[in-house]
Amino acid sequence: MIKMAGFFKSRRRLALAAGLFCLVVSGGVLLTNGLTRQAPSANTISYNAETLFQYKTAYVGDNSRVVNLISNLPYADLRREVSLQTESIPYGVTVDYDFSGVDLDTRQIESVFRDNAVILFALIDNADVITFHAKGSLQPSAYRYLRDALQKSFDHDLREYAKDVTALETLLRSLAFRLHVQPEKYALFMSSTPGIRITPEYRGAAAKARYSAESGALFTWDFSTGEMSKGLPVIELPLGTTVYWSPLDPGGQLSVSNKNPVTVTLLDEKDQRIDEKQVTIVYDGSLFYTIEPSPGIVIGGETLSADQKTGDIDEAVGLAIKSQRTAYGAGETATEGHLVLDSEESNGTVKVYTIASFGAFGFENGIFTKVSGSGAIPTVMIFSRDENGGYSLLEYKEPQDGAGYAGSIKKMFPQKLRARVLSSQGDYPDLVRQQEAQASEYLKSIGRTAEVSAAHVDKKLPDINVDASNKLFAEYTKYDSFLNNCPYWIGDRENIENGVRYTYETAQEKAGDGYSLIVFRKTGEDGTIVEERRYKIVGGEPQLMETSLR
Repeated sequence: MIKMAGFFKSRRRLALAAGLFCLVVSGGVLLTNGLTRQAPSANTISYNAETLFQYKTAYVGDNSRVVNLISNLPYADLRREVSLQTESIPYGVTVDYDFSGVDLDTRQIESVFRDNAVILFALIDNADVITFHAKGSLQPSAYRYLRDALQKSFDHDLREYAKDVTALETLLRSLAFRLHVQPEKYALFMSSTPGIRITPEYRGAAAKARYSAESGALFTWDFSTGEMSKGLPVIELPLGTTVYWSPLDPGGQLSVSNKNPVTVTLLDEKDQRIDEKQVTIVYDGSLFYTIEPSPGIVIGGETLSADQKTGDIDEAVGLAIKSQRTAYGAGETATEGHLVLDSEESNGTVKVYTIASFGAFGFENGIFTKVSGSGAIPTVMIFSRDENGGYSLLEYKEPQDGAGYAGSIKKMFPQKLRARVLSSQGDYPDLVRQQEAQASEYLKSIGRTAEVSAAHVDKKLPDINVDASNKLFAEYTKYDSFLNNCPYWIGDRENIENGVRYTYETAQEKAGDGYSLIVFRKTGEDGTIVEERRYKIVGGEPQLMETSLR
């Protein structure tokens, strides 16, 4: 340029115009990139085990190592202030992020934050609470994780996954491929779900997932229509499709195996295996099938309605109990009863000791009754409290059943409350009164009058051959939503479907030739018959006589 000074001097206007043009073009590009900040997409999120492991520390107060850990986690470029709670238990780490101008789905943010919290709990030995604040137009704006709550999804203490680089790599692989499984406990009498729900999540490229069950059956279910696919031991579906497992195999036999594994295999477009995980479902020998914790298995919801906050602890407890409704049979409205025995507050968290009871109410034989729910259960709830006094549920813990009951009560409750808690069944009448009062308020809100009673409604069973009864009310109902909605007794019950109320009725009549007839009927609010089926009972065989649909 110096050598050509004469050339540019004689063409000053041309050089000036060219320079301005370059400034405009380059400025537009650079300024645009600076204002539209990019964050990693779901498929580009990654963790480096060797880098992270070098910053492992025993203490939250090790400022240099903790900050370096955070700086090597996803969203590090969006990080702002880091603050450490080191004065008293619970020890915690709080990280502020600025997502302003970043286009990200809040579900991705929450997923990454959860993984980041798991890693920090693994690598910081004495960390109890991890909090991420997300500045910007995001809801919720705060994500708070307790070690005990996240620990439930792992079969070993999280610190064990950081004993060496290999163990940490195992943990990181489990985070890239997760299975969301719920409810934690399932029984055949639960009508809110036809089985245990399994939904895969994979941070990477995969075409589909293969599900294989050693016992029971796998199927899909459209909850809006009640339509279920045929139960199979093996099923392949596009990645992200929810699959259900039932302990009833395709032949109708109930699995009584102690352990019922379901293997989920990720496949690429050429059907080549990418990764594989196994959900182990444990049968208690009587009613319940329970999910066994394992790395990469996310059981139920770790937080319940993260954006649902309330300013009153009593109201917060009530909402927390109602949020457990997926563990029980469906009803028309959810109610709860509770007694708050004591509470403890420390560093923004509140632990509440309660006696709790859930009740789902619905119409049976014209009575608005408790169709499913629980008795009086000693329950410990932990809430976070924000700067505005709002409460968000972090943990909901009930005691173990059976022989482990007294021991878990001892671990959950302080000594001064144990005797009171062990006699909690005496509180059930009071809890029932609370539930019935809420059920009555619901009826008022819909302009309906009826008897409200949590007590069991008397039910008369059909007077037919036992084998025929088992086929009609156990076998035929498994994959038939209409029959499943009809009562197993002589009488009726009501369901609300897509905002419309229907009555399902089961009746017993006599056919002209003297045989018993069992009639299943669905009617609308105006009395119009929507569907009806008639079965003639010939010995142990129900014979379908006619079906009418409208």
